Amino acid sequence: MEAVSPIEQWSLSPDVVHLNHGSYGGCPRAVTDASNAIRARLDAAPMRFYLLEWQAELDRARGAVAELVHTDPERLVFVPGATAAVAIALAAAPLATGDEIVTTTHAYPACRNQLARLADRIGARVVMVPVEMPFDPDAFVDAIAAAITPRTKLALLDHITSPSAIVLPIDRLVPQFRARGIPVIVDGAHAPGQIALDVDAVGATWYVGNHHKWLCAPKASGFLAVAADAVAQTLPLVTSHGATPAYGPPNRLHAELDWSGTYDPSAQLAVPTAIAAIDQMGGGWPAVMARNHALVLAMRERLGGRVLAPADSIGTMASVPIELPAGLAPAELEKQFLADGWEVPIVNSAAGQFVRVSAHLYNHLAQIDLLVAKLASHGVRISP
Repeated sequence: MEAVSPIEQWSLSPDVVHLNHGSYGGCPRAVTDASNAIRARLDAAPMRFYLLEWQAELDRARGAVAELVHTDPERLVFVPGATAAVAIALAAAPLATGDEIVTTTHAYPACRNQLARLADRIGARVVMVPVEMPFDPDAFVDAIAAAITPRTKLALLDHITSPSAIVLPIDRLVPQFRARGIPVIVDGAHAPGQIALDVDAVGATWYVGNHHKWLCAPKASGFLAVAADAVAQTLPLVTSHGATPAYGPPNRLHAELDWSGTYDPSAQLAVPTAIAAIDQMGGGWPAVMARNHALVLAMRERLGGRVLAPADSIGTMASVPIELPAGLAPAELEKQFLADGWEVPIVNSAAGQFVRVSAHLYNHLAQIDLLVAKLASHGVRISP
C-alpha cells in the first residue's frame, strides 16, 4: 500500500523513518504554516488579539472539534493535552477514604501515576483489571463487570490503550458504571481521527482527547468534553479570572477553563486547519480512517508473529510482541533506532515487549520490510 500524501507535504523530516505517529503526531506543512501565522498575529498586536479576537476564534475552533467528535461545544473546552484533562476530571470526581477506582493494567502510565497519588492522598484504592493477551473483548467486559463493587466510585478507562494499541469496547463498558451512578473518565487520547468517534454516544462523565496525534494538529492541544450532569463540578486546576462571575462568556465552563493565564493559543486555533487538511488529503475522514486501518493490519501481517487482538479491536496502530537479545534493554534499542533515523516505539510493559507501528497518510507498507531488516540487524526476533 502506497502513501496517500508524500512526506514532502508534511513538516516531518524525509531523512527519518516515521512509524510512531501515535505518540507525538506530525503536522502537514499547511498546518504548521497556519499555526505560525496565528502566532505572528498574536505577537504583532497582543492586546488586540487577546481582547478582541481570541475568544471568538477559540469558539470557532471549539465548534470544529465538537462537530468532528459529535458533542455539544457548550460542554467542550480546550486543554494542553489529555493528561491535563484527566487531572481536571480527577479533581472534579467525588471521592473519599475507602472508595475504589477501577482502571486497567494498560492504563496510560502518566494517568496511572495520577491515580496512585490521588489514592494515597485520600486513602482510596485503585483496582487494576488485567488486559489479558491475546485480547478477548467479551472476557474483558466480564472482567470489568466483576471488578465493580459497592465501593466503586470512579472508573478511568482508555478508549485505545497506548502500549498495546487495543481499542477497548468502551460502548459496552461505560454503561455498566453509569447505570450504577458511577462517574467514568474515558482517556481517548488516541481516539480522535483514529476511529469514528461519537463522544455523546460513549456516555462518559468526562471524555478527553488529543488533537496532536491522529488529527495532526500542533502539539499542546487537546479537549475535555463534560457530561451535562458534571458541568457544575468541573473546575480548572488553576483558578483565574473566570472565577469572577462577571468575567468572560456566559458559559461558565468556558469562562473558567478557557483562560488560566497568558498562553500561546496557536496550536488550538490551528486545529480546524488540521481537520480540513487531513480531510482533503485523504478524501474525507471516513476514507482516511479506513485506509489507515487497512494499512496497519497489513503492517502487522507483514511483521508476522503472534496476533494480540482481533482486527476490530485495532484502530490505526498495532503492537507486535518481540524478543530482544540478552543484555539489550528496550530503552537502549529505542535510542539506537533514534540515532539511526528511526522513530518507532520499543514498548516495555507488564504485558511484554512490543514494537508498535502507526499508519497515517504518509506511511506505506514497504517501510515494514525495512523495519523487519532493522530489527534483525539488532538481533531482535518477532515473537511466534
